[in-house]
Amino acid sequence: MVGCNGIERPYEGTYEQVLIYYGMGYNNLSSNLLQNLSDLQDGVLPGLHREKAIIAFCHNVGPTGGYTTPNAPALMRIYRGPDGKPVVDTLKRYDDMPVSASAESFRRVLDDIRTAFPARRYGMVVSSHGSGWVPAGYNKNATPRAIGNQTTGNTTRWIELQEFAGAIPMHLEYLILDTCLSGCVEVAWELRAVTDRLVVSPAEILTAGMGYSNLSWDVLAYDTPDLETYCREYYDYYNAQEGSFRSGTITLVDCTRLQPLADVFRAILDEHRDALNFSTLSASVQRYFYSSTPFIFYYDLRDLAAQLGASPAELDKLDRALADAVPCHYETPTFFDLSLDRCCGLSVYLPDPTRPTLNAFYRTLGWNQAVGLVR
Repeated sequence: MVGCNGIERPYEGTYEQVLIYYGMGYNNLSSNLLQNLSDLQDGVLPGLHREKAIIAFCHNVGPTGGYTTPNAPALMRIYRGPDGKPVVDTLKRYDDMPVSASAESFRRVLDDIRTAFPARRYGMVVSSHGSGWVPAGYNKNATPRAIGNQTTGNTTRWIELQEFAGAIPMHLEYLILDTCLSGCVEVAWELRAVTDRLVVSPAEILTAGMGYSNLSWDVLAYDTPDLETYCREYYDYYNAQEGSFRSGTITLVDCTRLQPLADVFRAILDEHRDALNFSTLSASVQRYFYSSTPFIFYYDLRDLAAQLGASPAELDKLDRALADAVPCHYETPTFFDLSLDRCCGLSVYLPDPTRPTLNAFYRTLGWNQAVGLVR
């Protein structure tokens, strides 16, 4: 009778897979993030009776588009209805949550999801602004945003990288950061305790963002999420564009293989520390930032080792470690006016003696403690 009436009995018990979308769009990306949510509905959508689920948290500006009009974020479930059409069901509105770009709000939402949708495996996509590992509020030629961004009147709020990692209450099978400049080895290292695999961009991301129409197909349609195909599709999309829109980088990181990479990179640093000169290296190492951006902190990890003078044997060890830690990475030939021809898929900070505050912050990060780049 349930089938005859077109009513699905909701699945009860522990879900096999839950895909979480966390969109911090109370900023100038609001319309883009709303499009992401719409595109997500183009994919494979589990019905209510399935042991897989898609849960989306969205915080966008109000209808006026202003940053002073409160607009409560919402938690929604996206599924395929009995008639075959997508359904977006609002599960909860957070009327008492004016700021979603905070570690407290992030943790609260994830706790709610974990309680309502207990699962054996979770994966998550986070979409917003981003500035890699650089701390929020650092104001040296830029105003970086760490991960997440919310504009309220004249105030902008962010989530620091370490607070972001500490706010994730469940282990993630994968984490996709649709946030600019997050393809840093520092970010991957900080997140290795909370996720097995990480999809990131070492350069900026154009406002079209990651791919959402194919997202659920790649991560839910099979027993194992196909993140390699997801990365390839991202690259194919941007590589097919014209002019400046043909700009994109994407990297898949196996976070379980970062320790061997750190060991090899530290050995190279120890052997060639005398060559660690910012003026020389900043002019020669492959960059992930174009000429007019204020985010000028990101250099290719492998090319840094090569420019330091690593021997062929040392580079061979590094390449083997990178092959394990970075299963795939793709770059368009250029990003705006920046050539991308010596990329390993991971960026790294290059110590600059004119930025003591930034050096001091970097010194506290786990990656630096593992490799000793800044002393």
